[in-house]
Amino acid sequence: MAPSPPKRVSIEIQPDPGDERDRCELAFHGVDGVVDRGLALTLPAGRVGTWELTVTVRDAVPAGGGFLFQRHGFLLGHRVQDYNPRGRDYVTLESNATARLQLVVNSLNQSHRPSFAQVVVTDGALAPGDRFTLRIGDRRQGGAGSEVYDATTLGRFVFAVDRTGAGTYHTLACSPATVRITAEPHADLLRVLGPSVVAPDEPFALHLIAFDRHRNVCDRYRGTVVLTGPDGTSGTLPPTVTFTAQEQGVLIIKDVRLSRPDLYRFIATDEESGLQALSNPTLCEAEPKRRLFWGELHCHSWGDTTLSLMSEPNFKVHPARRHEQARQVGRLDFCSPGPMSAPNDEDRPEVWQAHQAAYRANDEPGTYVPFLAYEAHPGVGGDRNVVFHAQEATHLPMKASMDGVMDAYGSRDDVLLEAHIGGGPPNWTAYPTEEAPLLEVTSGHGAFEWVLQRALRHGYHPAVIGSSDVHLPTLGAPMSAHCFRGRFNHELNIRDTAFGSGQVAGVYAPACEREAIWQAIQDRRTFATTGARIILDVSANGEPAGSLVTSSGDVDLRIVAHGCAPIERMDVIRGDRCLFSWFPGELDSSIGYTDTRPLRASAYYVRLRQTDGEYAWSTPVWVTCADGSDAPDPSLPLWNSHESVDLASLRPNAAEKYEAALLEYLEIEEDPALFRDLTPVKLLEEAPGRSALFYAYYAADGWPVSIRWYYEFDLPRIHLDWGWRDFGARPTPTNITEPAEEKPPLA
Repeated sequence: MAPSPPKRVSIEIQPDPGDERDRCELAFHGVDGVVDRGLALTLPAGRVGTWELTVTVRDAVPAGGGFLFQRHGFLLGHRVQDYNPRGRDYVTLESNATARLQLVVNSLNQSHRPSFAQVVVTDGALAPGDRFTLRIGDRRQGGAGSEVYDATTLGRFVFAVDRTGAGTYHTLACSPATVRITAEPHADLLRVLGPSVVAPDEPFALHLIAFDRHRNVCDRYRGTVVLTGPDGTSGTLPPTVTFTAQEQGVLIIKDVRLSRPDLYRFIATDEESGLQALSNPTLCEAEPKRRLFWGELHCHSWGDTTLSLMSEPNFKVHPARRHEQARQVGRLDFCSPGPMSAPNDEDRPEVWQAHQAAYRANDEPGTYVPFLAYEAHPGVGGDRNVVFHAQEATHLPMKASMDGVMDAYGSRDDVLLEAHIGGGPPNWTAYPTEEAPLLEVTSGHGAFEWVLQRALRHGYHPAVIGSSDVHLPTLGAPMSAHCFRGRFNHELNIRDTAFGSGQVAGVYAPACEREAIWQAIQDRRTFATTGARIILDVSANGEPAGSLVTSSGDVDLRIVAHGCAPIERMDVIRGDRCLFSWFPGELDSSIGYTDTRPLRASAYYVRLRQTDGEYAWSTPVWVTCADGSDAPDPSLPLWNSHESVDLASLRPNAAEKYEAALLEYLEIEEDPALFRDLTPVKLLEEAPGRSALFYAYYAADGWPVSIRWYYEFDLPRIHLDWGWRDFGARPTPTNITEPAEEKPPLA
């Protein structure tokens, strides 16, 4: 069992500008033996080693004074620490000084505070010429080291000194040191994206993108890709395309056409590297009355006062670059990158002005629709992403109360308030509100079907969407096993990984225009996916998902799905019960189901899972039936029920190969007693990456838990979820004050 910290420590100090003469040297010692030195490093994402910061004192520092170390624009780890030598991100201090020094490490939550360490003089004084070295990820006592942040970005180390002992720090003249994080040189994934609905002979573009294993765009990818299209591509698809230095990992093929109505998919193959990709399905219709458009309504760019990740407009997070990523990498039709925690306009008006300028520059009706947005953090009631219909002069302060948010935006038809699972989950018991038009059921933090169930319990009629809540990963990139974003952080010492990017909203609208998309969202013509561009069409008694339907008898459901991988399972959920399940095992599935015993009032929605781990959820159809029953059928399984599994019967299997590594990780970093009957199940190759799947029971209350051990990374990553499946069966108990979900019996 990992040693517990004596006390979680938070460092709240912010330095003042200065030009202090002390010298600081930066080095990264990779486990591969390569050492990078200097105050402007370039390192590949995910590289493992030890950060080494060495300070040479030029002017004396008395007792009470000391040095402060910050990171900006990237993370060193979710929680650096100084109490577990065998654990990751272990921090140590060495010095040749005669003065007594104390190391203070921000072990509370480094991801929310830029200051990660402090060296304080407790006795004597640091004299000119004294040196000390700070190591983050010190491996000399068996620790795993530290990892270069897994998203491409431009980070900074800031160094400061308190020369008097008065508690005021000033930055060093050599500060900051910069760390440019690049993609790995080798591609791990190819992706092919096209439109979901087109007309015959209508020109469109196919986007081919290469990604590394962290799902950064692999800008150094070089290769020839063979393209295979079905009959009907009108000879407009080139047989091969070549990625050169000019493409930077993104190649767009224009003027592709389909000659006749049908369902189409394209295949891209790099025979030399073995990479192959199947495109999303494209439905060619003679006269399409509606189109399926894809977009992001909760994603972040420059503007960050709490995480120190997006506080500067660098090449990765500037709003202009975010729209570029949305259009090229994600092939999105609409997007609303906005500040994660925006400063007040009177303090830094340039942040909102940059978003307004990027909005205007990318407004192309018929091709791409930008929106303005920002995230509100009111505290009580949960966070909301605020999306504006058009140009907005200003926004409320980040910490405006929920009353303030609702007074300003709750009754406006040109503002959408999106509830999501980020820093503050929606708490509708503490703060009931009817203004819940948008609900994020999946994000970069995972999948959260329980939030939809809570909304239905409160009588809300939300439009269901997916959004990445992306911070530093590439906007529009596919899902990745991204570090530090899972929702088990209250149970675990180190926050588990989650699906870092890729989640999207599907919107059925007649045209890619602002009014059409806005009206479609208000009409709830939406669905959510974890990133795959699945075509999902659900109706009840002929009315589309999102409708309020009155029925005099049976409820006839119709579900049509065209997947990006074989469809493993689809569930029809009525209220809080699973009405029907089927297992197509094919790319395309169409089924009708008649509910002959409907309830007097209920909501129907579909949950779909592909074999590659991608999910989709439809917005419900709300049906009122005068002759329906008032009592749910108790024989139907609960929406979050799981199949009974004889864990002992699962052995032997290929995942056993990684059992020892997972147990060692839990022993070093966590408490293995958290999980009872830990059992390897199988190896998975899913959209976020390759993993070994384990089942267990959460020891505190016996809930089933699934664990994915992402073994392909130099520092393996771990993802946990409630239940044998990972659709969001239950909230983490300590992150919300509403009543806990009922523990379902095993179906």
